[in-house]
Amino acid sequence: IFSLLCCCAVVLAICTVTMVGFPVTAVVIGAGNRGRNYAEFAVRDSARLRIVGLAEPVQTRREAFVERHKVSPELTFSCWSEVAARPRVADAAIITTQDQLHRDPAVALASLGYHILLEKPMAVTPEDCEAIVAACEKHGVLLAVCHVLRYLPANMKMKELLQSGALGQLQCIQHMEPVGHWHFAHSYVRGNWAVEARSSFSLLAKCCHDVDLLAWWAGCRCVEVSSCGSLTHFRREN
Repeated sequence: IFSLLCCCAVVLAICTVTMVGFPVTAVVIGAGNRGRNYAEFAVRDSARLRIVGLAEPVQTRREAFVERHKVSPELTFSCWSEVAARPRVADAAIITTQDQLHRDPAVALASLGYHILLEKPMAVTPEDCEAIVAACEKHGVLLAVCHVLRYLPANMKMKELLQSGALGQLQCIQHMEPVGHWHFAHSYVRGNWAVEARSSFSLLAKCCHDVDLLAWWAGCRCVEVSSCGSLTHFRREN
Protein backbone atom coordinates (compact mmCIF):
# COMPACT_ATOMS: atom_id res chain seq x y z
CA ILE A 1 0.00 0.00 0.00
CA PHE A 2 2.90 2.38 0.72
CA SER A 3 4.22 1.80 -2.80
CA LEU A 4 0.83 2.68 -4.26
CA LEU A 5 0.60 5.86 -2.18
CA CYS A 6 4.11 6.88 -3.17
CA CYS A 7 3.34 6.34 -6.85
CA CYS A 8 0.09 8.29 -6.50
CA ALA A 9 1.95 11.22 -4.91
CA VAL A 10 4.46 11.33 -7.75
CA VAL A 11 1.73 11.15 -10.41
CA LEU A 12 -0.06 14.07 -8.76
CA ALA A 13 3.21 16.02 -8.55
CA ILE A 14 3.89 15.49 -12.25
CA CYS A 15 0.43 16.75 -13.14
CA THR A 16 0.63 19.73 -10.77
CA VAL A 17 4.12 20.92 -11.65
CA THR A 18 4.24 20.18 -15.36
CA MET A 19 0.54 20.53 -16.26
CA VAL A 20 0.59 17.06 -17.86
CA GLY A 21 -2.98 15.81 -18.00
CA PHE A 22 -4.33 12.55 -16.61
CA PRO A 23 -3.55 9.79 -17.13
CA VAL A 24 0.20 10.16 -16.70
CA THR A 25 1.95 7.61 -18.92
CA ALA A 26 5.00 5.67 -17.76
CA VAL A 27 7.54 3.10 -18.82
CA VAL A 28 8.79 0.64 -16.21
CA ILE A 29 12.47 -0.28 -16.11
CA GLY A 30 12.66 -3.56 -14.22
CA ALA A 31 9.64 -5.76 -13.50
CA GLY A 32 10.81 -7.26 -10.22
CA ASN A 33 8.96 -6.88 -6.94
CA ARG A 34 9.23 -3.09 -6.73
CA GLY A 35 8.47 -2.48 -10.38
CA ARG A 36 5.33 -4.59 -10.14
CA ASN A 37 4.27 -2.87 -6.92
CA TYR A 38 4.52 0.66 -8.28
CA ALA A 39 2.92 -0.27 -11.59
CA GLU A 40 -0.03 -1.73 -9.71
CA PHE A 41 -1.26 1.82 -9.15
CA ALA A 42 -2.12 1.88 -12.86
CA VAL A 43 -4.41 -1.11 -12.31
CA ARG A 44 -6.01 0.45 -9.23
CA ASP A 45 -6.45 3.90 -10.83
CA SER A 46 -6.12 3.74 -14.60
CA ALA A 47 -7.57 7.24 -14.90
CA ARG A 48 -4.40 8.65 -13.29
CA LEU A 49 -1.62 6.34 -14.48
CA ARG A 50 -1.17 4.17 -17.54
CA ILE A 51 1.82 1.87 -18.12
CA VAL A 52 2.76 1.99 -21.81
CA GLY A 53 6.22 0.42 -21.93
CA LEU A 54 8.50 -2.09 -20.18
CA ALA A 55 12.16 -3.07 -20.12
CA GLU A 56 12.83 -6.35 -18.29
CA PRO A 57 15.54 -8.94 -19.06
CA VAL A 58 13.81 -11.95 -17.45
CA GLN A 59 11.37 -13.42 -19.95
CA THR A 60 8.84 -14.83 -17.47
CA ARG A 61 8.60 -11.53 -15.61
CA ARG A 62 8.37 -9.62 -18.86
CA GLU A 63 5.55 -11.78 -20.20
CA ALA A 64 3.53 -11.63 -16.97
CA PHE A 65 3.90 -7.84 -16.74
CA VAL A 66 2.95 -7.29 -20.36
CA GLU A 67 -0.16 -9.40 -19.93
CA ARG A 68 -1.28 -7.57 -16.79
CA HIS A 69 -0.73 -4.07 -18.18
CA LYS A 70 -1.50 -4.76 -21.83
CA VAL A 71 1.82 -3.32 -22.99
CA SER A 72 2.22 -3.39 -26.76
CA PRO A 73 4.96 -5.53 -28.33
CA GLU A 74 6.44 -2.39 -29.90
CA LEU A 75 7.15 -0.97 -26.43
CA THR A 76 8.32 -4.19 -24.75
CA PHE A 77 12.09 -4.51 -24.37
CA SER A 78 14.66 -6.67 -22.63
CA CYS A 79 17.00 -3.78 -21.73
CA TRP A 80 16.54 -0.15 -20.70
CA SER A 81 19.01 0.94 -23.38
CA GLU A 82 16.43 -0.02 -26.01
CA VAL A 83 14.02 2.47 -24.45
CA ALA A 84 16.71 5.15 -24.38
CA ALA A 85 17.54 4.52 -28.03
CA ARG A 86 14.19 5.81 -29.24
CA PRO A 87 12.29 9.09 -28.82
CA ARG A 88 10.38 9.58 -25.57
CA VAL A 89 7.23 7.46 -25.45
CA ALA A 90 5.83 8.40 -22.01
CA ASP A 91 5.70 11.15 -19.44
CA ALA A 92 7.68 9.28 -16.79
CA ALA A 93 10.04 6.38 -16.19
CA ILE A 94 9.69 4.14 -13.13
CA ILE A 95 13.22 2.79 -12.56
CA THR A 96 13.32 -0.26 -10.31
CA THR A 97 16.52 -2.00 -11.34
CA GLN A 98 19.05 -3.33 -8.80
CA ASP A 99 20.78 -0.66 -6.69
CA GLN A 100 24.02 -0.55 -8.68
CA LEU A 101 22.08 -0.22 -11.95
CA HIS A 102 20.26 3.03 -11.20
CA ARG A 103 22.57 5.68 -12.56
CA ASP A 104 22.77 4.86 -16.27
CA PRO A 105 19.04 4.47 -17.03
CA ALA A 106 18.16 7.46 -14.83
CA VAL A 107 20.66 9.76 -16.55
CA ALA A 108 19.79 8.51 -20.04
CA LEU A 109 16.02 8.74 -19.63
CA ALA A 110 16.14 12.11 -17.86
CA SER A 111 18.08 13.43 -20.86
CA LEU A 112 15.14 12.38 -23.06
CA GLY A 113 12.68 14.31 -20.91
CA TYR A 114 11.24 11.53 -18.77
CA HIS A 115 10.28 12.43 -15.21
CA ILE A 116 11.98 9.91 -12.96
CA LEU A 117 10.51 7.78 -10.16
CA LEU A 118 13.57 5.99 -8.78
CA GLU A 119 13.61 3.08 -6.35
CA LYS A 120 15.68 3.56 -3.21
CA PRO A 121 18.55 3.77 -2.59
CA MET A 122 19.07 6.48 -5.17
CA ALA A 123 22.45 5.00 -6.15
CA VAL A 124 25.41 3.26 -4.52
CA THR A 125 28.00 6.07 -4.69
CA PRO A 126 27.84 9.82 -4.07
CA GLU A 127 29.13 10.39 -7.61
CA ASP A 128 26.25 8.41 -9.12
CA CYS A 129 23.73 10.34 -7.01
CA GLU A 130 25.21 13.64 -8.14
CA ALA A 131 25.12 12.54 -11.79
CA ILE A 132 21.42 11.66 -11.53
CA VAL A 133 20.55 14.98 -9.90
CA ALA A 134 22.59 16.91 -12.45
CA ALA A 135 20.86 15.19 -15.37
CA CYS A 136 17.38 15.86 -13.97
CA GLU A 137 18.20 19.50 -13.24
CA LYS A 138 19.78 20.02 -16.66
CA HIS A 139 16.77 18.66 -18.52
CA GLY A 140 14.12 20.12 -16.20
CA VAL A 141 12.46 16.88 -15.12
CA LEU A 142 11.13 15.81 -11.75
CA LEU A 143 13.09 13.30 -9.68
CA ALA A 144 11.43 11.34 -6.86
CA VAL A 145 13.15 8.63 -4.80
CA CYS A 146 10.86 5.96 -3.38
CA HIS A 147 11.21 6.42 0.37
CA VAL A 148 7.80 4.87 0.79
CA LEU A 149 7.76 4.73 4.61
CA ARG A 150 6.84 8.41 4.60
CA TYR A 151 3.41 7.20 3.52
CA LEU A 152 2.87 4.89 6.48
CA PRO A 153 -0.06 6.47 8.40
CA ALA A 154 1.76 6.24 11.73
CA ASN A 155 4.83 7.98 10.29
CA MET A 156 2.69 10.69 8.72
CA LYS A 157 0.95 11.27 12.04
CA MET A 158 4.31 11.54 13.79
CA LYS A 159 5.41 14.19 11.28
CA GLU A 160 2.16 16.09 11.85
CA LEU A 161 2.58 16.05 15.64
CA LEU A 162 6.21 17.15 15.49
CA GLN A 163 5.46 19.99 13.07
CA SER A 164 2.51 21.24 15.11
CA GLY A 165 4.54 21.48 18.31
CA ALA A 166 1.99 19.32 20.13
CA LEU A 167 4.84 17.26 21.60
CA GLY A 168 6.96 20.27 22.49
CA GLN A 169 10.45 20.93 21.15
CA LEU A 170 12.14 17.94 19.60
CA GLN A 171 15.24 16.96 21.56
CA CYS A 172 16.05 13.37 20.59
CA ILE A 173 14.78 10.54 18.41
CA GLN A 174 15.49 6.92 19.29
CA HIS A 175 14.66 4.71 16.34
CA MET A 176 15.33 1.06 15.49
CA GLU A 177 15.01 -0.76 12.17
CA PRO A 178 13.65 -4.19 13.18
CA VAL A 179 14.65 -6.20 10.11
CA GLY A 180 12.86 -9.54 10.38
CA HIS A 181 15.14 -12.58 10.71
CA TRP A 182 13.55 -14.14 7.62
CA HIS A 183 14.06 -10.96 5.58
CA PHE A 184 17.65 -10.54 6.68
CA ALA A 185 18.51 -14.17 5.94
CA HIS A 186 16.71 -14.16 2.60
CA SER A 187 17.87 -10.82 1.25
CA TYR A 188 21.07 -9.81 3.05
CA VAL A 189 22.75 -13.16 3.67
CA ARG A 190 21.75 -15.21 0.63
CA GLY A 191 19.96 -12.77 -1.66
CA ASN A 192 20.70 -9.89 -4.01
CA TRP A 193 22.28 -7.79 -1.23
CA ALA A 194 24.51 -10.50 0.27
CA VAL A 195 27.78 -9.11 -1.12
CA GLU A 196 28.47 -5.40 -0.89
CA ALA A 197 30.61 -5.39 -4.04
CA ARG A 198 27.59 -6.56 -6.06
CA SER A 199 25.11 -4.14 -4.54
CA SER A 200 25.43 -1.91 -1.47
CA PHE A 201 25.95 -2.16 2.28
CA SER A 202 22.99 -2.86 4.58
CA LEU A 203 22.74 0.67 5.99
CA LEU A 204 22.26 2.01 2.48
CA ALA A 205 20.23 -0.85 1.02
CA LYS A 206 17.77 -1.24 3.88
CA CYS A 207 18.19 1.51 6.46
CA CYS A 208 18.12 4.41 4.01
CA HIS A 209 14.40 4.31 4.82
CA ASP A 210 15.22 5.06 8.44
CA VAL A 211 17.78 7.75 7.66
CA ASP A 212 15.17 9.42 5.46
CA LEU A 213 12.53 9.22 8.21
CA LEU A 214 14.88 10.75 10.79
CA ALA A 215 15.71 13.68 8.53
CA TRP A 216 12.04 14.15 7.58
CA TRP A 217 10.79 14.07 11.16
CA ALA A 218 13.56 16.37 12.38
CA GLY A 219 12.96 18.81 9.54
CA CYS A 220 16.63 19.72 9.18
CA ARG A 221 19.83 18.54 7.54
CA CYS A 222 22.24 16.15 9.24
CA VAL A 223 25.39 17.78 10.60
CA GLU A 224 27.38 14.83 11.93
CA VAL A 225 27.18 11.02 11.74
CA SER A 226 28.78 8.31 13.86
CA SER A 227 28.43 4.56 13.45
CA CYS A 228 29.44 1.33 15.10
CA GLY A 229 28.74 -2.34 14.48
CA SER A 230 30.19 -5.74 13.70
CA LEU A 231 29.39 -9.01 11.99
CA THR A 232 28.92 -11.69 14.64
CA HIS A 233 26.69 -14.53 13.44
CA PHE A 234 26.52 -14.55 9.66
CA ARG A 235 30.16 -15.50 9.21
CA ARG A 236 31.73 -18.25 7.12
CA GLU A 237 32.46 -20.42 10.17
CA ASN A 238 28.77 -20.42 11.13
